[in-house]
Amino acid sequence: MKSVKTPLIVAILMLTLTACQTSSINSATTAEPELPAGITLVESVAKHPDQKVSIAYKKYQLDNGLTVILHEDRSDPLVHVDVTYHVGSGREEVGKSGFAHFFEHMMFQGSEHVADEQHFKVITEAGGTLNGTTNADRTNYFETVPSNQLEKILWLESDRMGFLLDAVTQEKFEVQRETVKNERGQRVDNQPYGLLSERVGEALYPEGHPYSWSTIGYIEDLDRVNVNDLKKFFLRWYGPNNAVLTIGGVFDEQQTLEWINKYFGPIPRGPQVDKPQKPAVTLDKDRYISLEDNVALPLLYMAWPTVSLFHEDEAPLDVLMFALGFGETSLLYKNMVKNGLAVQARANHGCAELACTFTVLALANPAKVKNLAELEQIARDSLQEFETRGVTQDDVERVKMNIISRKIFGLESVAGKVSQLAAYQTFTGNPDFTGADVARYDKVTAEDVMRVYDKYIFGKPAVIMSVVPEGQKQIIAAQDTWSCYQRDLPDYTATAESELEYRRATDNFDRSVMPGAGENPMVTLPAIWRATMDNGIKILGALNEETPTVAISLRIEAGQRNESLQQLGLASLTAAMMNESTQKSSNEELSDRLQKLGSSIQFGADNNYTSMTLRSLSENLDETLDIALEKLLLPAFSEADFARVKSRTLQVIEQSKKDPASTAAVVYQKLLMGDNNSIAYANIGVAETVQALTLDDVRAFYSNYYSPAISSMIVVSD
Repeated sequence: MKSVKTPLIVAILMLTLTACQTSSINSATTAEPELPAGITLVESVAKHPDQKVSIAYKKYQLDNGLTVILHEDRSDPLVHVDVTYHVGSGREEVGKSGFAHFFEHMMFQGSEHVADEQHFKVITEAGGTLNGTTNADRTNYFETVPSNQLEKILWLESDRMGFLLDAVTQEKFEVQRETVKNERGQRVDNQPYGLLSERVGEALYPEGHPYSWSTIGYIEDLDRVNVNDLKKFFLRWYGPNNAVLTIGGVFDEQQTLEWINKYFGPIPRGPQVDKPQKPAVTLDKDRYISLEDNVALPLLYMAWPTVSLFHEDEAPLDVLMFALGFGETSLLYKNMVKNGLAVQARANHGCAELACTFTVLALANPAKVKNLAELEQIARDSLQEFETRGVTQDDVERVKMNIISRKIFGLESVAGKVSQLAAYQTFTGNPDFTGADVARYDKVTAEDVMRVYDKYIFGKPAVIMSVVPEGQKQIIAAQDTWSCYQRDLPDYTATAESELEYRRATDNFDRSVMPGAGENPMVTLPAIWRATMDNGIKILGALNEETPTVAISLRIEAGQRNESLQQLGLASLTAAMMNESTQKSSNEELSDRLQKLGSSIQFGADNNYTSMTLRSLSENLDETLDIALEKLLLPAFSEADFARVKSRTLQVIEQSKKDPASTAAVVYQKLLMGDNNSIAYANIGVAETVQALTLDDVRAFYSNYYSPAISSMIVVSD
């Protein structure tokens, strides 16, 4: 496999030359559209040639306050439509938690002119996909469909924006109330570690703060409300003036604006929506809390309140998060995972509109750690080490490159760009924030990182939560010093129908008639190039000019099906070892090099294949390929790496026994494949066989199957 690199780069260069000859089809200019009455052009933004990445778009506003963003992308004959409402659980009241998420369910249950469940039927039959999500700050609904289905999607989305409530019946309300309860049971109450975020939120935020409850809400709140309470919430928050309609893909701008005006224009403006207040979040001392749960691995979780979304200190706190607890170069990895004390250890800085939280998570290895107090001490020692050692500008540059490349990778698809435009508009009022978002990370210095570390983290009070297996309360980090308040719910008075002030749209067309599909779009497949390396590896390549990135997938025809029943998990364990050290470099050194490039290389195995997935910025491809070759050709297969990876695998297997979904998947596979088929078992293997695997087994699997004779490669590049 020593001849991989040169032919690959030559092939990519050939692809670039081909692209220069064929890209003119996208360069045709069109006249500015004639705006329908009731629509105003706010701004037209072209790509910024001086920025690493930017998104061209046009922003409009309807007289009723609806913001419209159009992004033309002719790479595929489809459109992605996103409607984002600036309402999430953060807009809810005490005693009425879960409303925003509840409405996400109700919005798929039909509207005045769309029958129950027809959203799914109409879109899937059109060859599209759809979904909706809710978080603390916004709710969004999105679809990806062939471009000739755009009018139909606008009709569907406008009908549930303007004509939902007449279709919200008591029966539908009761059905969805039970559905949400079941969802909470499945995803929160009966999911291992499922109550973690809810319990931490209660302890971290002041009573009554809208982030002190989870998005899915409390069962007691859902039980005490009626259908009119839900309608009242909709009338307050789901007006067009609190929404952003974003469309990306292939469309005729003039026609699209006319459709938007036709379907959304008649919907009346809702109540005024102001920016939410940001209540202060502070702790006067550490708060220890604990939970016995149906888990196998004890978990330590530490949380500090910090700033809020797009605050000037958010970027340096994000850089701090990567430096302290992300990847093999971090202190948490060195002090907890590398030595086998933890199966996983990481830091995170989760930011929302009202508040952000810096967290440290460590999943203990019970074979090496007696209790979570030991793990907490190691975490605090790591914080002290970071304070003493500090951070270098080289550390900062490595982390910044990693963050910036992630933002660029997020814009590879039209859906990614539409989602980003919608989010920037919703939370900053400026869709053209991509460059500024990247620039704020580019400006971070080592001094900034240490400043925010000292200001928000080091020596500051935190919420420390222990999640331990049932019956093992003795291993928590410390005795609880805080208990949740008794929720003081306001007196409840059901909303009467007479209190609801409906806003009726007046149409000049028959909205009950669903629009048909337009002319079928012409599908122009990307030019595919093929090459064969000297060693026999076949390459399949295609051009993608969405972002300055390269994705390479090397696929080896060897996976779980190549294992014997006595060696279940061997393919997965071998792939995991390929993610470790090489004969020339430690895993930490490899991780450092990759982070500085903003690249990633990951090995994995499934039923039939072992894969190496490489992602890189185009400018850093050569150096990333050097690392890939080192990993492929010179794996160290060291005893220390093997002991750690095997121990981690065994702990993950043990934890999976507590997960209902994992258990169900194994039972299903056995019924489907039979007990004597290796792919009837989880890819990771079973405890008995993994325990028996040796380093020689891994070396043999690598020697037998990691061969160019059974390998192929796919390359997608700009």
